[in-house]
Amino acid sequence: MRNTNIESSIIHAVWSSVETINKKALLQLNDNDLIEQIIKQIERNSAFKLHDRQSLMDYISSKVRLIRDIAEF
Repeated sequence: MRNTNIESSIIHAVWSSVETINKKALLQLNDNDLIEQIIKQIERNSAFKLHDRQSLMDYISSKVRLIRDIAEF
């Protein structure tokens, strides 16, 4: 994973997206599809222009286990 800084507003958007995605569907996705689903959700629901998509993908990848744990509850 690259060492990059992600704006706090983007991090907030990631976790807001995780909360809005259907939990059952989220659990059924493989890791790559889960990451893409979250990014698509962010792009749809915000005015953010993702300047460094790879950094965002790296951040979400590092949190996949936590995202799945959250979805189980």
